[in-house]
Amino acid sequence: MSPIETILIYAVIPVVALLLLFALTAIRGKGKAASYRAGDDWPHEALWWIGNPKGTGLPEPTVEAVGATATRTARGGARGTW
Repeated sequence: MSPIETILIYAVIPVVALLLLFALTAIRGKGKAASYRAGDDWPHEALWWIGNPKGTGLPEPTVEAVGATATRTARGGARGTW
């Protein structure tokens, strides 16, 4: 393998690939919509995640809501109490 081939394979090709990735990244960022910045008004409805659904005061899901295929067993599974 000649020195020119070595330089092309190990130097020029990786540099061209990195420049191509940089160009694609820079071009794709220009067409996006404005993102949320801290302090801006939030234009969407509030959505809260509740880690403890019992704390909401809402009724717990019933077997009818989950489906008739749900069965309870005394073995296995994760438990919330230790």
